Amino acid sequence: MRRLIAHSLKMRKVLTASVVLAVAVSVMALFALGLTYGGVQQGVRASAERGGAQIMVVPRDAAADVSDTALLFTGAPAPVYFPVSTAEAIGEVEGVGRATTQFFSQTLNESCCSTAGATRLIGVDFARDWTVQPFSGRDLSVGLADDEVILGADVGGDVGDRLSLLGRTFAIVEKLEPSGADLDDSLLLAIDTARSLSEENLGLSYLWDKYGAPGDLVSCVLADLDGTADASVVLNRINALDGVYAFQRSEVVEASQKQLETVFLILLGAGVLMLASTLVQLFARFYSCVWERKSELALYRAMGASKGQLRALIGGEVAAIVGAGLVSGLACGAGLYVVLMDLLQDGSAFPFISPDPGETGALAAVLAAAFALLALAAIAAPLAQIGRLDPSLAMQQGDID
Repeated sequence: MRRLIAHSLKMRKVLTASVVLAVAVSVMALFALGLTYGGVQQGVRASAERGGAQIMVVPRDAAADVSDTALLFTGAPAPVYFPVSTAEAIGEVEGVGRATTQFFSQTLNESCCSTAGATRLIGVDFARDWTVQPFSGRDLSVGLADDEVILGADVGGDVGDRLSLLGRTFAIVEKLEPSGADLDDSLLLAIDTARSLSEENLGLSYLWDKYGAPGDLVSCVLADLDGTADASVVLNRINALDGVYAFQRSEVVEASQKQLETVFLILLGAGVLMLASTLVQLFARFYSCVWERKSELALYRAMGASKGQLRALIGGEVAAIVGAGLVSGLACGAGLYVVLMDLLQDGSAFPFISPDPGETGALAAVLAAAFALLALAAIAAPLAQIGRLDPSLAMQQGDID
């Protein structure tokens, strides 16, 4: 039977290839879209459910060069600093309930760090921080020792390992859960340790000549409003301070999500059109196949083939075509997903958590089941026609009545 199915498909290779391509393109588009949409939704959900600061304050010159979304979701991959005294003034602004500071060191690469995936070194004031704790399984308020480091979810390494960082060796004491933002690609140190590392790095001396000693600097202030404060009023008060820019986290997240929803609607529309085209091709390929091939099928019946065997032949052809389209479509969809993410992240920053293998497998299984059902629907009529096929009459009439 397998040889017969292969021979039948080979004899109709152009038509077969067109249907396989249609299935593959539809699966590719839907798989890539599903992975991307699922990752964005997980990132937004993690950002919303696990809190974080309501307000982020950065140097005004950094805000002029980097968008709010990049500052919030990518950690603004550039050294940005303002005085500790300004950070203290922000904490005293009327309407600010609590505030904490972070210190951004250099962008990391393989020459300065022995672990893969890290792009940012962040010093955190763990004694006053509440933004990292939701992604950790330990009490971070006790702080870190000078030789301890916490890894973001996407950084290579495991708890208990040691890594080399800017000439020092650190013990990995924690690996955070995915946040969908800059934490995932970061190494976290105690804020004073990050400052001392930066000061020892001769390549950053030009920054300290410009801004002052690292011990007197911060990169951002994260703040929450008190219960009765009006966000716009508090933002105006902070922005009135010299050299800083404040923005509200929820507004940035909402704007980023709306922008992506528009992109996803366009992509979904394209995917639905491809799916409809594939469905039409499947029906066109198999709905009339019994009528068009009745003399061939009648010959098989005359040679002793049962109706069940003829149904297995038609069903096998469908399974081979849809299976080939599914496998190639899923493989190409994984590649398209990577390309799509690169294109989207080049255009804007947004919260994103990569789907885990279980979720990816579940999406692939759903697509496989959906296309299997479509294929069954396409061959339901042909399989019923086989039961009504009269071999002697079909051989007399030929394929065209």
